[in-house]
Amino acid sequence: MTKTISTTPTTPTTPTSSATSTTSATSATSASFTKTGSLAGLAVAVLALTASDVVNKGYDPLAETVSRYVNLPHGWLVTVGLLGIALGSAALAVRTVRAGGGGRSGWLLGFWAVCVLVAAVFPADPPGNWDRPSTADTVHGVAAWAGFLALAVAIVRLTMTWRREPARVSGARGLTVLAWASSVAFVLFAAAMVDRAVLTHTAPLGLAERVVIAVDLAWLALAAVTTASAAPRSAASGTMSRMTTGLTK
Repeated sequence: MTKTISTTPTTPTTPTSSATSTTSATSATSASFTKTGSLAGLAVAVLALTASDVVNKGYDPLAETVSRYVNLPHGWLVTVGLLGIALGSAALAVRTVRAGGGGRSGWLLGFWAVCVLVAAVFPADPPGNWDRPSTADTVHGVAAWAGFLALAVAIVRLTMTWRREPARVSGARGLTVLAWASSVAFVLFAAAMVDRAVLTHTAPLGLAERVVIAVDLAWLALAAVTTASAAPRSAASGTMSRMTTGLTK
C-alpha cells in the first residue's frame, strides 16, 4: 500500500493577516491621537491668545508683541496660549517623524515646539526694557526667534515634500498658499523687529507678530489634518507592498 505524502507548504495566512490588521489599527489609532492632540492644542492657543488681546487693556496690540501681555492682570492667558502651541506642534512633529517622508523637517517642528515651551517658561519683560533686558527676557527672545526660524524652514520644506504625495493632494493647495504667506509674514516680522530695535522705532511690531502667528497656526492645523488623513493610506501601501513581496518569493 502506497502512502502519499504532501509536499505543499502550508501558508500561515491567518496569523499574518491578524498581525497586519493589528499594525494598521495601531497606525490609525496613533494618527487619530496625534491629530486630536494637534488640533486641541492649537485651538486652545487661538482662544487664549485672542482672549488675552480682548481682556488685557493697557498695551497697544499694534505696537507690543503678544508675549509682553504676560505682565498684565490676565497675563496667564499668554502662558496658556504658548503651552497650547507647544502641545499642538509637538503632536504634529511626532506624527511627521513617525510617518517619514519629511526628512529632518519633522525634527524642526519638534525644535519649534521646544522653543515655544521655553518661551512660555521664561516670560518677556514689560515694554520699555529694550536696553536692559532681564535674563528671562533674553532667554525668551532667543527661544522665540530660533523657533520662528526653524518653523519657517520646516513649513517650506514639508510643503514642498507633501505636494508630491497623492495622499495629501486634497490639502496641497492650501498648504502651499499658507507656506507662501508664512514666509512673507516672517520676513515682514523680522523687518519690523529691526526697525523697532535700531531704526525708526515706529514699525507695528505687534501687528506683524500677530499676523505671522495666525498664518503659522493655520498651516499647522491644516498640516495636522492632512497628515493624519494620509496615515491610513501609507499604512495600507506598506501592507500591500509586503503582500506583493511575499507573493513574488
